Amino acid sequence: MIKAVLLNDTRVDRHHGCTTVVETITTLCAANGMTLTATAPAHADWRDNDAFRAHLEEADVVLVNGEGTIHHDRPAGLRLLEVGPYAKERGKITALLNSTWQANGEKALEQLSRFDLISLRESASEAELAAHGVIARRIPDLALYHAPDKSRVRKDVGFAESVEGTKALALYRQMWTHGGRAIPIMRLPYDPLTALRWLKRYDPSVLALAKPPHLFAALRATITDLTRQFADRDTYTREVAASELLVTGRFHAMIFALSSKTPLLALRSNTHKIEATMADAGLADWRVVDSAEAIDAALLERAKYWESGEEKALDAYLASGRANMEQLFADIAAKAAAPV
Repeated sequence: MIKAVLLNDTRVDRHHGCTTVVETITTLCAANGMTLTATAPAHADWRDNDAFRAHLEEADVVLVNGEGTIHHDRPAGLRLLEVGPYAKERGKITALLNSTWQANGEKALEQLSRFDLISLRESASEAELAAHGVIARRIPDLALYHAPDKSRVRKDVGFAESVEGTKALALYRQMWTHGGRAIPIMRLPYDPLTALRWLKRYDPSVLALAKPPHLFAALRATITDLTRQFADRDTYTREVAASELLVTGRFHAMIFALSSKTPLLALRSNTHKIEATMADAGLADWRVVDSAEAIDAALLERAKYWESGEEKALDAYLASGRANMEQLFADIAAKAAAPV
């Protein structure tokens, strides 16, 4: 048995996309004779986790789930990369998986050089590292491995907000204007502190909630997210698959739309990951918008239908992406099993 540990276990984010990523990692590890003996949760420093480091000492493979953490030299991203040299000094196979890479400096590149395998989620990240002489595999986000149940009947326009609060509220304003239903990807706990945090995320300024129009909209959006959330991933993805169109600024909501072949409009996020993934999947560039205000009734109607060549390109993207995911984990296992 090959022992592996995982850093940046994002299941703590209570997010259907993140839970699906870790499910894929667990599934493909098991399919290749690897067992995850420990994971280090996102938003916590693995270096302070004595129990996790003890498992790392015994492991053969160290996996880092990059997701959307490693960009603009964010401290959380740099902490993840520090495991590269740490693990190599201990003779471990190291792999950075499922990552976006954007605007990182020399320190990050130096740490990255200690990884045996690097897998990036989209072409913009691949190009950025290639400019520094780093060769990486381009494999779609691991949540794409999940194949949702297809719906025979599609209806309505679904809206799945954004990780950025102001954009999320702008998308919901469009939903209220044009009609549609909310399909929030988060699973929020029902408690006053969460509700307050969610209210505040729609505008970071202290005085925003003192303005009645904004307060009303933020309350309405918060109530929507709390009452329309889905308890499990499969129910969520069935809802996406039953939509004529999904409008979203959430990366993983976009991934579930792609995996269920649901037409979509996507709002740019905090990195290049959305527009690059849409291009990689062969979708028309007009499907990515710079602001929610650019969405009108005519665009919504147009976006419900695939253009010539889009479906064929998406089919190829799904097939090759899933095959490459399987090959990646087979190669990691082979490296771990190879004689030293």
